[in-house]
Amino acid sequence: MQPIVPADPIEAVAEPHASGAAARTTSSSAAKLTPSWLVLTLLMLSYAVNFADRTIINVLGEAIKRDLQLSDTQLGLLGGLSFALLYAVMSVPIARLSDRYSRVRILSTAIAFWSAATMLCAAATSYVHLLVMRVFVGIGESGCSPSAQSLITDYFPRAKRAFAISIYYIGVPLGSFGGAMFAGALAEDYGWRVAFLVVGAPGILLALVLLLLMREPPRGRFDAIEADSEAPPFSAVLRTLWSTPGLRNVAAGTTLAAFTAYSIGAFLHPLFVRDFKMDYSEAAFTYGVVNAGAAAVGTFIGGWLTDVLTRRDYRWIAWLPALGLAIGIPLHVGGVLQSSLTVLVVCMFVSSFAGAFYHGPTFASIHNRIAPRMRATATAILMLLSASIGLGMGPLLTGFASDSFAAAAFTGLDYAGECVRRGMLAAATSEVRAACGAASAEGVRYAIALVSLVNIVAVWNYMIAARRLSREEDGVELHGG
Repeated sequence: MQPIVPADPIEAVAEPHASGAAARTTSSSAAKLTPSWLVLTLLMLSYAVNFADRTIINVLGEAIKRDLQLSDTQLGLLGGLSFALLYAVMSVPIARLSDRYSRVRILSTAIAFWSAATMLCAAATSYVHLLVMRVFVGIGESGCSPSAQSLITDYFPRAKRAFAISIYYIGVPLGSFGGAMFAGALAEDYGWRVAFLVVGAPGILLALVLLLLMREPPRGRFDAIEADSEAPPFSAVLRTLWSTPGLRNVAAGTTLAAFTAYSIGAFLHPLFVRDFKMDYSEAAFTYGVVNAGAAAVGTFIGGWLTDVLTRRDYRWIAWLPALGLAIGIPLHVGGVLQSSLTVLVVCMFVSSFAGAFYHGPTFASIHNRIAPRMRATATAILMLLSASIGLGMGPLLTGFASDSFAAAAFTGLDYAGECVRRGMLAAATSEVRAACGAASAEGVRYAIALVSLVNIVAVWNYMIAARRLSREEDGVELHGG
Protein backbone atom coordinates (compact mmCIF):
# COMPACT_ATOMS: atom_id res chain seq x y z
CA MET A 1 0.00 0.00 0.00
CA GLN A 2 1.12 3.52 -0.69
CA PRO A 3 1.57 5.60 2.47
CA ILE A 4 -0.89 8.46 2.93
CA VAL A 5 1.11 11.69 3.10
CA PRO A 6 -0.42 14.47 5.22
CA ALA A 7 -1.69 17.35 3.17
CA ASP A 8 0.35 20.51 2.96
CA PRO A 9 -1.81 23.50 4.04
CA ILE A 10 -1.13 25.28 0.77
CA GLU A 11 -2.53 22.39 -1.23
CA ALA A 12 -6.03 22.72 0.23
CA VAL A 13 -6.42 26.34 -0.78
CA ALA A 14 -7.90 27.15 -4.17
CA GLU A 15 -7.38 30.34 -6.09
CA PRO A 16 -10.09 32.93 -5.41
CA HIS A 17 -11.14 32.99 -9.08
CA ALA A 18 -11.07 29.20 -9.58
CA SER A 19 -14.33 27.42 -10.23
CA GLY A 20 -14.36 23.83 -11.48
CA ALA A 21 -10.67 23.42 -10.76
CA ALA A 22 -11.24 24.23 -7.12
CA ALA A 23 -12.86 20.87 -6.63
CA ARG A 24 -9.54 19.24 -7.34
CA THR A 25 -7.91 20.99 -4.37
CA THR A 26 -10.11 19.51 -1.68
CA SER A 27 -8.57 17.65 1.20
CA SER A 28 -9.50 14.25 -0.25
CA SER A 29 -7.31 14.77 -3.31
CA ALA A 30 -4.60 16.82 -1.58
CA ALA A 31 -4.13 14.19 1.12
CA LYS A 32 -2.79 11.75 -1.46
CA LEU A 33 -0.16 14.17 -2.74
CA THR A 34 3.38 14.75 -1.60
CA PRO A 35 3.74 17.89 0.60
CA SER A 36 4.49 20.86 -1.63
CA TRP A 37 7.65 21.80 0.31
CA LEU A 38 9.08 18.31 -0.26
CA VAL A 39 8.17 18.42 -3.95
CA LEU A 40 9.89 21.79 -4.35
CA THR A 41 12.98 20.54 -2.50
CA LEU A 42 13.25 17.47 -4.71
CA LEU A 43 12.75 19.52 -7.87
CA MET A 44 15.37 22.05 -6.74
CA LEU A 45 17.82 19.21 -6.08
CA SER A 46 17.02 17.79 -9.52
CA TYR A 47 17.92 21.11 -11.11
CA ALA A 48 21.05 21.33 -8.95
CA VAL A 49 22.22 17.93 -10.25
CA ASN A 50 21.22 19.08 -13.74
CA PHE A 51 23.44 22.15 -13.58
CA ALA A 52 26.29 20.43 -11.78
CA ASP A 53 26.54 17.96 -14.64
CA ARG A 54 25.90 20.65 -17.26
CA THR A 55 28.46 23.22 -16.06
CA ILE A 56 31.17 20.92 -14.75
CA ILE A 57 32.85 21.45 -18.10
CA ASN A 58 33.39 25.13 -17.19
CA VAL A 59 35.63 24.15 -14.28
CA LEU A 60 37.33 21.18 -15.94
CA GLY A 61 37.72 22.96 -19.27
CA GLU A 62 41.18 24.38 -18.61
CA ALA A 63 42.51 20.95 -17.53
CA ILE A 64 40.87 19.28 -20.56
CA LYS A 65 42.22 22.03 -22.84
CA ARG A 66 45.78 21.35 -21.69
CA ASP A 67 45.41 17.57 -21.72
CA LEU A 68 43.82 17.34 -25.18
CA GLN A 69 45.51 20.50 -26.57
CA LEU A 70 42.33 22.33 -27.53
CA SER A 71 41.60 25.88 -28.66
CA ASP A 72 39.11 28.13 -26.88
CA THR A 73 36.76 27.64 -29.83
CA GLN A 74 36.87 23.86 -29.29
CA LEU A 75 36.41 24.42 -25.56
CA GLY A 76 33.37 26.59 -26.26
CA LEU A 77 31.97 23.91 -28.54
CA LEU A 78 32.48 21.29 -25.84
CA GLY A 79 30.77 23.41 -23.17
CA GLY A 80 28.05 24.82 -25.38
CA LEU A 81 26.94 23.55 -28.77
CA SER A 82 27.73 19.86 -28.17
CA PHE A 83 25.43 19.88 -25.14
CA ALA A 84 22.82 22.23 -26.57
CA LEU A 85 22.46 20.53 -29.95
CA LEU A 86 20.19 17.66 -28.95
CA TYR A 87 19.11 19.35 -25.72
CA ALA A 88 17.27 21.85 -27.89
CA VAL A 89 16.01 19.25 -30.37
CA MET A 90 14.76 16.78 -27.74
CA SER A 91 13.24 19.26 -25.27
CA VAL A 92 10.03 19.71 -27.27
CA PRO A 93 9.16 16.03 -27.91
CA ILE A 94 9.94 15.14 -24.28
CA ALA A 95 7.79 18.08 -23.14
CA ARG A 96 4.96 16.83 -25.34
CA LEU A 97 5.19 13.53 -23.48
CA SER A 98 5.14 15.46 -20.19
CA ASP A 99 1.90 17.17 -21.23
CA ARG A 100 0.35 13.74 -21.80
CA TYR A 101 1.90 11.24 -19.38
CA SER A 102 3.39 11.04 -15.88
CA ARG A 103 5.77 13.96 -15.36
CA VAL A 104 7.31 12.28 -12.31
CA ARG A 105 8.35 9.16 -14.25
CA ILE A 106 9.66 11.18 -17.19
CA LEU A 107 11.73 13.37 -14.86
CA SER A 108 13.15 10.40 -12.93
CA THR A 109 14.17 8.67 -16.16
CA ALA A 110 15.79 11.85 -17.49
CA ILE A 111 17.86 12.34 -14.31
CA ALA A 112 19.19 8.78 -14.40
CA PHE A 113 20.02 9.07 -18.12
CA TRP A 114 22.02 12.31 -17.98
CA SER A 115 23.81 11.28 -14.76
CA ALA A 116 25.00 8.06 -16.39
CA ALA A 117 26.16 10.01 -19.45
CA THR A 118 28.12 12.40 -17.22
CA MET A 119 29.87 9.49 -15.55
CA LEU A 120 30.74 8.01 -18.96
CA CYS A 121 32.61 11.24 -19.81
CA ALA A 122 35.30 9.89 -17.50
CA ALA A 123 36.00 7.13 -20.02
CA ALA A 124 36.51 9.52 -22.95
CA THR A 125 39.73 8.78 -24.84
CA SER A 126 39.56 11.67 -27.29
CA TYR A 127 37.96 15.05 -27.93
CA VAL A 128 35.35 13.47 -30.23
CA HIS A 129 34.48 10.82 -27.63
CA LEU A 130 33.97 13.49 -24.98
CA LEU A 131 31.93 15.56 -27.43
CA VAL A 132 29.57 12.63 -28.04
CA MET A 133 29.11 12.01 -24.31
CA ARG A 134 28.22 15.68 -23.80
CA VAL A 135 25.55 15.29 -26.49
CA PHE A 136 24.00 12.45 -24.47
CA VAL A 137 24.09 14.59 -21.32
CA GLY A 138 22.14 17.22 -23.24
CA ILE A 139 19.53 14.68 -24.38
CA GLY A 140 18.86 13.61 -20.80
CA GLU A 141 18.76 17.11 -19.34
CA SER A 142 16.19 18.23 -21.90
CA GLY A 143 13.59 16.32 -19.87
CA CYS A 144 14.12 18.24 -16.64
CA SER A 145 12.62 21.74 -16.68
CA PRO A 146 9.46 21.10 -18.76
CA SER A 147 8.35 18.33 -16.41
CA ALA A 148 9.50 20.09 -13.23
CA GLN A 149 7.90 23.45 -13.96
CA SER A 150 4.65 21.83 -15.02
CA LEU A 151 4.61 19.99 -11.68
CA ILE A 152 5.24 23.25 -9.80
CA THR A 153 2.17 24.89 -11.36
CA ASP A 154 0.01 22.06 -10.01
CA TYR A 155 1.52 22.16 -6.52
CA PHE A 156 1.47 25.96 -6.08
CA PRO A 157 -1.25 28.56 -6.84
CA ARG A 158 -0.67 31.55 -9.10
CA ALA A 159 0.11 33.96 -6.25
CA LYS A 160 3.05 31.79 -5.15
CA ARG A 161 4.40 30.55 -8.49
CA ALA A 162 7.10 33.18 -9.07
CA PHE A 163 8.59 32.47 -5.66
CA ALA A 164 8.23 28.68 -6.09
CA ILE A 165 9.91 28.77 -9.50
CA SER A 166 12.66 30.96 -8.02
CA ILE A 167 13.28 28.34 -5.33
CA TYR A 168 13.47 25.73 -8.09
CA TYR A 169 15.96 27.94 -9.93
CA ILE A 170 18.19 28.11 -6.85
CA GLY A 171 19.23 24.70 -8.11
CA VAL A 172 21.16 26.50 -10.85
CA PRO A 173 23.69 28.27 -8.57
CA LEU A 174 23.56 25.45 -6.02
CA GLY A 175 24.53 22.89 -8.65
CA SER A 176 27.03 25.21 -10.30
CA PHE A 177 28.73 25.98 -6.99
CA GLY A 178 28.66 22.42 -5.65
CA GLY A 179 29.81 20.99 -8.95
CA ALA A 180 32.55 23.59 -9.25
CA MET A 181 33.85 22.95 -5.75
CA PHE A 182 33.93 19.17 -6.04
CA ALA A 183 35.15 19.12 -9.63
CA GLY A 184 37.90 21.69 -9.00
CA ALA A 185 39.25 19.83 -5.96
CA LEU A 186 39.02 16.43 -7.65
CA ALA A 187 40.68 17.69 -10.85
CA GLU A 188 43.51 19.20 -8.82
CA ASP A 189 44.23 15.96 -6.93
CA TYR A 190 43.00 13.14 -9.17
CA GLY A 191 42.42 14.55 -12.66
CA TRP A 192 39.38 15.63 -14.66
CA ARG A 193 38.22 12.09 -15.42
CA VAL A 194 37.65 11.25 -11.75
CA ALA A 195 35.75 14.53 -11.36
CA PHE A 196 33.24 13.52 -14.04
CA LEU A 197 32.73 10.13 -12.38
CA VAL A 198 32.13 11.47 -8.86
CA VAL A 199 29.96 14.47 -9.78
CA GLY A 200 27.69 12.36 -12.00
CA ALA A 201 26.98 9.64 -9.44
CA PRO A 202 24.50 11.40 -7.06
CA GLY A 203 21.93 11.81 -9.83
CA ILE A 204 21.33 8.06 -10.02
CA LEU A 205 20.30 7.99 -6.36
CA LEU A 206 18.17 11.14 -6.69
CA ALA A 207 16.25 9.65 -9.61
CA LEU A 208 15.25 6.68 -7.45
CA VAL A 209 14.28 8.88 -4.46
CA LEU A 210 12.13 11.12 -6.63
CA LEU A 211 10.34 8.17 -8.19
CA LEU A 212 9.54 6.69 -4.77
CA LEU A 213 8.45 9.86 -2.95
CA MET A 214 6.76 12.19 -5.44
CA ARG A 215 3.10 11.84 -6.45
CA GLU A 216 1.67 13.00 -9.78
CA PRO A 217 -0.85 15.85 -9.12
CA PRO A 218 -4.04 16.53 -11.13
CA ARG A 219 -3.37 19.01 -13.91
CA GLY A 220 -4.76 22.52 -13.51
CA ARG A 221 -5.48 22.18 -9.77
CA PHE A 222 -5.28 25.92 -9.16
CA ASP A 223 -6.63 27.21 -12.46
CA ALA A 224 -10.02 28.59 -13.41
CA ILE A 225 -10.55 26.01 -16.17
CA GLU A 226 -10.56 22.26 -16.31
CA ALA A 227 -7.44 20.72 -17.81
CA ASP A 228 -8.17 19.28 -21.25
CA SER A 229 -7.97 15.51 -21.51
CA GLU A 230 -5.65 15.86 -24.49
CA ALA A 231 -2.70 18.22 -24.86
CA PRO A 232 -3.13 20.83 -27.64
CA PRO A 233 -0.91 20.44 -30.73
CA PHE A 234 2.53 22.00 -30.71
CA SER A 235 1.47 24.61 -33.24
CA ALA A 236 -1.25 25.82 -30.85
CA VAL A 237 1.27 26.30 -28.03
CA LEU A 238 3.64 28.15 -30.34
CA ARG A 239 0.81 30.34 -31.63
CA THR A 240 -0.31 31.14 -28.07
CA LEU A 241 3.18 32.21 -27.00
CA TRP A 242 3.57 34.38 -30.10
CA SER A 243 0.13 36.00 -30.00
CA THR A 244 -0.28 36.62 -26.27
CA PRO A 245 0.75 40.22 -25.49
CA GLY A 246 4.24 40.49 -24.03
CA LEU A 247 5.15 36.80 -23.96
CA ARG A 248 7.27 36.80 -27.11
CA ASN A 249 9.31 39.67 -25.62
CA VAL A 250 9.72 37.73 -22.39
CA ALA A 251 10.98 34.79 -24.46
CA ALA A 252 13.44 37.03 -26.34
CA GLY A 253 14.64 38.64 -23.11
CA THR A 254 15.33 35.36 -21.31
CA THR A 255 17.06 33.90 -24.40
CA LEU A 256 19.48 36.82 -24.63
CA ALA A 257 20.05 36.85 -20.88
CA ALA A 258 20.88 33.13 -21.08
CA PHE A 259 23.27 33.84 -23.98
CA THR A 260 25.24 36.24 -21.80
CA ALA A 261 25.10 34.11 -18.66
CA TYR A 262 26.26 30.91 -20.36
CA SER A 263 29.03 32.76 -22.20
CA ILE A 264 30.44 34.40 -19.08
CA GLY A 265 30.01 31.22 -17.04
CA ALA A 266 32.01 29.21 -19.55
CA PHE A 267 35.06 31.49 -19.45
CA LEU A 268 35.11 33.07 -15.99
CA HIS A 269 37.00 30.11 -14.47
CA PRO A 270 39.62 30.17 -17.28
CA LEU A 271 40.01 33.94 -16.67
CA PHE A 272 40.87 33.33 -13.00
CA VAL A 273 43.39 30.64 -13.96
CA ARG A 274 45.05 32.53 -16.83
CA ASP A 275 45.05 36.10 -15.60
CA PHE A 276 45.36 35.68 -11.83
CA LYS A 277 47.41 32.45 -11.82
CA MET A 278 45.03 30.54 -9.55
CA ASP A 279 45.13 26.77 -9.31
CA TYR A 280 42.02 24.84 -10.36
CA SER A 281 40.49 24.43 -6.88
CA GLU A 282 41.09 28.08 -5.89
CA ALA A 283 39.62 29.30 -9.17
CA ALA A 284 36.68 26.92 -8.73
CA PHE A 285 35.92 28.33 -5.27
CA THR A 286 36.13 31.93 -6.49
CA TYR A 287 33.99 31.07 -9.51
CA GLY A 288 31.45 29.39 -7.26
CA VAL A 289 31.15 32.35 -4.91
CA VAL A 290 30.89 35.14 -7.49
CA ASN A 291 28.85 33.27 -10.07
CA ALA A 292 26.79 30.70 -8.18
CA GLY A 293 26.60 31.99 -4.62
CA ALA A 294 25.47 35.45 -5.66
CA ALA A 295 23.00 34.03 -8.17
CA ALA A 296 21.39 31.84 -5.49
CA VAL A 297 20.63 34.87 -3.33
CA GLY A 298 19.52 36.91 -6.35
CA THR A 299 17.18 34.17 -7.57
CA PHE A 300 15.55 33.90 -4.14
CA ILE A 301 15.19 37.67 -3.72
CA GLY A 302 13.95 38.06 -7.30
CA GLY A 303 11.13 35.56 -6.83
CA TRP A 304 10.07 37.00 -3.47
CA LEU A 305 10.15 40.59 -4.74
CA THR A 306 8.12 39.64 -7.80
CA ASP A 307 5.29 38.17 -5.73
CA VAL A 308 5.31 41.26 -3.48
CA LEU A 309 5.59 43.95 -6.15
CA THR A 310 3.14 42.44 -8.65
CA ARG A 311 0.36 42.79 -6.10
CA ARG A 312 0.68 46.54 -6.65
CA ASP A 313 1.54 46.58 -10.35
CA TYR A 314 1.74 43.41 -12.42
CA ARG A 315 4.30 44.97 -14.77
CA TRP A 316 6.99 44.36 -12.13
CA ILE A 317 7.04 40.79 -13.45
CA ALA A 318 9.05 42.22 -16.39
CA TRP A 319 10.43 45.42 -14.83
CA LEU A 320 12.38 43.51 -12.18
CA PRO A 321 14.28 41.30 -14.69
CA ALA A 322 15.06 44.42 -16.77
CA LEU A 323 16.40 46.24 -13.72
CA GLY A 324 18.61 43.34 -12.64
CA LEU A 325 20.13 42.82 -16.08
CA ALA A 326 20.71 46.57 -16.54
CA ILE A 327 22.65 46.74 -13.26
CA GLY A 328 24.94 43.95 -14.42
CA ILE A 329 26.04 45.37 -17.78
CA PRO A 330 28.50 48.07 -16.61
CA LEU A 331 29.72 45.85 -13.76
CA HIS A 332 30.60 43.00 -16.12
CA VAL A 333 32.41 45.25 -18.57
CA GLY A 334 34.19 47.36 -15.96
CA GLY A 335 35.12 44.36 -13.85
CA VAL A 336 36.96 42.38 -16.52
CA LEU A 337 38.72 45.38 -18.10
CA GLN A 338 40.67 46.32 -14.96
CA SER A 339 43.50 44.47 -13.19
CA SER A 340 42.38 44.16 -9.54
CA LEU A 341 41.11 40.74 -8.50
CA THR A 342 39.18 42.27 -5.60
CA VAL A 343 37.34 44.71 -7.85
CA LEU A 344 36.61 41.94 -10.36
CA VAL A 345 35.15 39.68 -7.65
CA VAL A 346 32.96 42.47 -6.24
CA CYS A 347 31.69 43.49 -9.69
CA MET A 348 30.93 39.91 -10.69
CA PHE A 349 29.22 39.16 -7.38
CA VAL A 350 26.85 42.14 -7.62
CA SER A 351 26.13 41.57 -11.32
CA SER A 352 25.43 37.86 -10.75
CA PHE A 353 23.12 38.74 -7.85
CA ALA A 354 21.08 41.28 -9.82
CA GLY A 355 21.23 39.32 -13.06
CA ALA A 356 19.52 36.32 -11.43
CA PHE A 357 16.31 38.26 -10.72
CA TYR A 358 14.77 37.17 -14.03
CA HIS A 359 14.44 33.41 -13.46
CA GLY A 360 11.24 33.22 -11.41
CA PRO A 361 9.35 36.14 -13.01
CA THR A 362 10.06 34.94 -16.54
CA PHE A 363 8.52 31.51 -16.22
CA ALA A 364 5.74 32.66 -13.86
CA SER A 365 4.61 35.17 -16.50
CA ILE A 366 4.38 32.33 -19.03
CA HIS A 367 2.64 29.77 -16.80
CA ASN A 368 0.13 32.30 -15.47
CA ARG A 369 -1.21 33.00 -18.92
CA ILE A 370 -1.46 29.63 -20.67
CA ALA A 371 -3.55 26.49 -20.20
CA PRO A 372 -2.33 23.63 -17.93
CA ARG A 373 -1.62 21.12 -20.71
CA MET A 374 0.46 23.69 -22.58
CA ARG A 375 2.89 24.43 -19.76
CA ALA A 376 5.49 21.72 -20.22
CA THR A 377 5.63 22.43 -23.96
CA ALA A 378 5.81 26.20 -23.40
CA THR A 379 8.67 25.68 -20.94
CA ALA A 380 10.41 23.48 -23.52
CA ILE A 381 10.10 26.18 -26.17
CA LEU A 382 11.79 28.68 -23.89
CA MET A 383 14.45 26.11 -22.96
CA LEU A 384 14.94 25.33 -26.65
CA LEU A 385 15.62 29.00 -27.38
CA SER A 386 17.91 29.36 -24.37
CA ALA A 387 19.77 26.18 -25.24
CA SER A 388 20.18 26.65 -28.99
CA ILE A 389 20.97 30.37 -28.94
CA GLY A 390 22.17 30.90 -25.38
CA LEU A 391 24.08 27.75 -24.47
CA GLY A 392 24.70 26.52 -28.02
CA MET A 393 26.01 29.70 -29.59
CA GLY A 394 27.08 31.76 -26.56
CA PRO A 395 30.18 29.85 -25.36
CA LEU A 396 31.12 28.96 -28.94
CA LEU A 397 31.07 32.59 -30.16
CA THR A 398 32.74 33.79 -26.96
CA GLY A 399 35.49 31.21 -27.44
CA PHE A 400 35.93 32.34 -31.05
CA ALA A 401 36.11 35.97 -29.90
CA SER A 402 38.64 35.01 -27.22
CA ASP A 403 40.86 33.25 -29.78
CA SER A 404 40.59 36.24 -32.12
CA PHE A 405 41.48 38.79 -29.43
CA ALA A 406 44.33 36.56 -28.21
CA ALA A 407 45.74 36.21 -31.72
CA ALA A 408 45.68 39.99 -32.11
CA ALA A 409 47.45 40.46 -28.76
CA PHE A 410 50.10 37.77 -29.34
CA THR A 411 53.57 39.18 -29.88
CA GLY A 412 54.73 36.19 -31.94
CA LEU A 413 53.85 35.21 -35.48
CA ASP A 414 51.29 32.43 -35.10
CA TYR A 415 49.15 32.23 -31.95
CA ALA A 416 47.25 29.13 -33.08
CA GLY A 417 50.41 27.28 -34.02
CA GLU A 418 52.66 28.27 -31.14
CA CYS A 419 50.13 28.46 -28.31
CA VAL A 420 47.21 26.17 -29.15
CA ARG A 421 48.34 23.25 -31.30
CA ARG A 422 51.72 22.96 -29.62
CA GLY A 423 50.27 23.67 -26.17
CA MET A 424 51.19 26.54 -23.87
CA LEU A 425 53.15 24.33 -21.49
CA ALA A 426 55.15 22.84 -24.36
CA ALA A 427 55.93 26.15 -26.09
CA ALA A 428 59.50 26.42 -27.28
CA THR A 429 60.89 28.97 -24.81
CA SER A 430 59.86 30.61 -21.55
CA GLU A 431 59.39 33.88 -23.44
CA VAL A 432 56.97 32.26 -25.86
CA ARG A 433 55.09 30.58 -23.00
CA ALA A 434 54.75 33.93 -21.24
CA ALA A 435 53.54 35.61 -24.42
CA CYS A 436 51.00 32.83 -24.98
CA GLY A 437 49.70 33.15 -21.43
CA ALA A 438 49.37 36.93 -21.62
CA ALA A 439 47.60 36.83 -24.97
CA SER A 440 45.23 34.10 -23.81
CA ALA A 441 44.30 36.08 -20.69
CA GLU A 442 43.73 39.27 -22.65
CA GLY A 443 41.62 37.43 -25.21
CA VAL A 444 39.20 36.03 -22.62
CA ARG A 445 38.94 39.45 -20.88
CA TYR A 446 37.78 41.26 -24.01
CA ALA A 447 35.53 38.40 -25.06
CA ILE A 448 33.62 38.52 -21.74
CA ALA A 449 33.33 42.32 -21.95
CA LEU A 450 31.97 42.10 -25.50
CA VAL A 451 29.36 39.44 -24.79
CA SER A 452 28.08 41.36 -21.74
CA LEU A 453 26.68 44.02 -24.08
CA VAL A 454 24.11 41.54 -25.43
CA ASN A 455 22.09 42.17 -22.28
CA ILE A 456 21.26 45.66 -23.55
CA VAL A 457 18.86 44.04 -26.02
CA ALA A 458 17.54 41.72 -23.29
CA VAL A 459 16.68 44.72 -21.10
CA TRP A 460 14.91 46.39 -24.04
CA ASN A 461 12.74 43.30 -24.59
CA TYR A 462 11.73 43.05 -20.94
CA MET A 463 10.75 46.74 -20.93
CA ILE A 464 8.52 46.18 -23.97
CA ALA A 465 6.99 43.14 -22.25
CA ALA A 466 6.21 45.25 -19.18
CA ARG A 467 4.18 47.68 -21.29
CA ARG A 468 2.15 44.83 -22.79
CA LEU A 469 1.42 42.97 -19.59
CA SER A 470 -1.35 43.95 -17.20
CA ARG A 471 -3.05 42.43 -14.19
CA GLU A 472 -6.41 42.53 -15.94
CA GLU A 473 -5.20 40.40 -18.84
CA ASP A 474 -3.01 38.02 -16.91
CA GLY A 475 -4.30 34.71 -15.71
CA VAL A 476 -8.01 35.59 -15.44
CA GLU A 477 -8.65 33.98 -18.81
CA LEU A 478 -5.96 31.46 -19.63
CA HIS A 479 -4.83 31.54 -23.26
CA GLY A 480 -5.12 28.30 -25.18
CA GLY A 481 -7.67 26.86 -22.79
